[in-house]
Amino acid sequence: MSDADGRAQGRRGFADLLLDLRVQAGLSQEELAERAGLSVRTIRELEAGRVARPRKDSVRLLSEGLGLRDGDAGRFLAAAGHAAVRPVIAMADPAPTGLRWRGTRPIPDGLVGREPELLELEQLLRQNRLVTLVGPGGVGKTELALAAADRFSGAETTVVVVDLTTVQRDAAVSSAILDAFGTAPGTSDLDDLLSGRKPGDLVIVEDNAEHVLDGVATVANRMVRSFPGVGVLVTSRIPLGLPDEVVRRVQVLGVPENDRDLEVIAASPAVEMFCRRAARVRPDFKLTPENATTVARLCQRLDGLPLALELAAARAGSLTVETILAALDDRFRLLSGPRRFGAPHQRTLADTIAWSVDALSDPARQLLYRASMLGSPFTLDAVVGVCTGVPIDAADVPMLLAELVDKSLLQPVLEFEQLYGARYKMLETIREHAYAGLSSQGDDLTEFRDRTVAWCSKYVEGLDGAWSSPDRDRRYRAANANSATFEVALERAAELGRWDTAAQIVLGFRIAWQYQASVAQSGIRWASESAENVEDKETSGRLLAIAGRLSSLTGDVRAARRYYGDARNLVPPESEMGLMARGGWVSSGSLLLDTLSLAEIPTLVADARRHGDVQRSATVQAICGLALARWGRLPEAKELLLAWEAALANPGVYPDEIAYMALSRVELELGDLEEARRWAELARDSQASDDPERTKVAGCLAMVEFQAGKYDRARALLDEADADIRGHRGYFDYLVMLYRSRLARQAGDLEQARLSVRDAVNRLLLEGRVVYLLDVLPEAVAVLHALGQGEEADRLCGQLLAWQQTMDPPMLPTAWAVLQDSCDGAQPAAGWPEPDPAESVRRLADDVLAALS
Repeated sequence: MSDADGRAQGRRGFADLLLDLRVQAGLSQEELAERAGLSVRTIRELEAGRVARPRKDSVRLLSEGLGLRDGDAGRFLAAAGHAAVRPVIAMADPAPTGLRWRGTRPIPDGLVGREPELLELEQLLRQNRLVTLVGPGGVGKTELALAAADRFSGAETTVVVVDLTTVQRDAAVSSAILDAFGTAPGTSDLDDLLSGRKPGDLVIVEDNAEHVLDGVATVANRMVRSFPGVGVLVTSRIPLGLPDEVVRRVQVLGVPENDRDLEVIAASPAVEMFCRRAARVRPDFKLTPENATTVARLCQRLDGLPLALELAAARAGSLTVETILAALDDRFRLLSGPRRFGAPHQRTLADTIAWSVDALSDPARQLLYRASMLGSPFTLDAVVGVCTGVPIDAADVPMLLAELVDKSLLQPVLEFEQLYGARYKMLETIREHAYAGLSSQGDDLTEFRDRTVAWCSKYVEGLDGAWSSPDRDRRYRAANANSATFEVALERAAELGRWDTAAQIVLGFRIAWQYQASVAQSGIRWASESAENVEDKETSGRLLAIAGRLSSLTGDVRAARRYYGDARNLVPPESEMGLMARGGWVSSGSLLLDTLSLAEIPTLVADARRHGDVQRSATVQAICGLALARWGRLPEAKELLLAWEAALANPGVYPDEIAYMALSRVELELGDLEEARRWAELARDSQASDDPERTKVAGCLAMVEFQAGKYDRARALLDEADADIRGHRGYFDYLVMLYRSRLARQAGDLEQARLSVRDAVNRLLLEGRVVYLLDVLPEAVAVLHALGQGEEADRLCGQLLAWQQTMDPPMLPTAWAVLQDSCDGAQPAAGWPEPDPAESVRRLADDVLAALS
């Protein structure tokens, strides 16, 4: 190498080192010049490598301005040629201090709740040449990309971060990448920088690419096709659309499932991020039992969107969390700052959303505006039925929805897609922006709300006869997928005082609400409000019967009993809805230990059998059979349930896993384990394996296997059922907890047994299903004995023995056997029978909870 070549290499090595040290320090050329007391021109010339031998005084001033200490300062001087020491921090050497990183570095505490995504991205970067992170503005794509590149990079990896926010033309993308490398304008070609790289040697992060997508796509395609040592990680609101591209959508942070459980709230990534950011402006801020509910609701209202959480937390220095939550009705005013960093279009929440919306075509923008009033989630059918009209053609709706998804303004709802079909959701922050856009367009908001009422009224007409059709599940689930849109229609009908229309919609939609307990509360509200406002008494009664059915589904047995009781007095008793109301009244009454319910069963069964609808007749007999099974009338219950099973031979009558499970339970209590297993397997076969809301039949099978002595199999089945129980309230969920306790007690895990049986008692008390407490209380006594609380166990055992001798219904055989095994020395308590059976059982349950606490 000639002397000239050596000098050129030396200049370039010092220039690279100076640039990287400045970027690592987070300084602009102007800021470093001010710190060092040098001119900006001097800094620019040094970084461009145009100075053959920098003056020693200048290098020392730069070292001080960069904050270098001791050995680092000496090595910096050596790199400039002012010492004989080999410059060991030259760019060709491993740089554990981060000197190979060019551009923005990740914030040390910038990510919360992203560990699974980081692990996946690290693997993707090792296996793929081009990865694009897409998502709505403010979701945290940049920080995730920087952290992923940091985790992926090693000592031999150079990471170059290209901020594209200031790039205005597609043709300027290559120049922006060259600038990020630190090259002087016109001195290098991109191909020269990329050539000769080994795999894993270079990762280029192209941040905020959506507005120069063609330019980024063109350059990225050339890089991954021509330079095998280069990896490219892009952040954008829109995918590049390249064949080699791997796309990952960045989701919002998880919000708490409820706002009551402190442990659940604290585990939420959204809550963790809000609390961390709030503590930066208010050091004493932390999550407490007192503020947990408010923080949870705040994070839920903000959809777990990181930018919104960050901006809201910035207000915690001057506002209480309660005030911030209350002000979210005008979130764009509240969350307008004071963010001083980041891309210009991400410094306020309004700017972030407007950046994406303004880039849409007029039809896509109008579709976004109109869809904002449909509720969330919504379906393609609802969009076509309500949102079309100039400039939106119905045939273009699928394409426009795909555009909004690609641009991260809508998210497809993939959960339970096979059951409920294609659905879309809109983040509340985006929905507010779009709703304001629709509201600003004259009478458009009123027009499209009225069109929603008309569409829903027509939709429910198409559900007539669905109950007896072979594809009833598909039709009702498709309707259920539009629950949010029906909510909008009912709100508008109520606002206009059109209660007959509201009643028509509720009556037509009633079965669809039953498919998800999570939306059934809406049905209860609208059924009861419509019942209060319609003039026709029979219609009012039919609506109240619907409210009763939905209340039963959600576990509110007392409310179900009340609604059913009122409906019985308004609807003709032998009509279809009259039979439904009477059956519901019998069922809820049996749960509450009301003997009047049993007295109505013979007449109700006779009326059902005379009814012309075989499906309704079979359903009523199954309801009455289940009520009798709860009451311990096992042979009578079996007779009615078998009558239901025999009706399945008729067209239009379809299996119901609950009735099969009831037959399995009856046979289990009668001691025929093989028949019990057969019915449980039929229940399993009749229910969709991914049904999201109903209790899985695995719990039913687990009881059979436990009684057969197959404990490992029973435990595996209980594990399968447990996740389902956490999401809703169902018919036999308490039995899963009960048998969890029995298995744990048998294995010697008394703490697990205590927790399981306590949870079962708590749940039944909360829901009012008093009759099932008679199954659980004997197990609680056995657990107390095992825990060494013999005196308390014997006292409760005496009360239960007295119940068995004097009260109705008796304990079922499996529960009675547990009590007998654990209470050899106990004597029946005095003072029985008691006048109020339900109150007596509730008192015993309270005593059990106190003893198990």
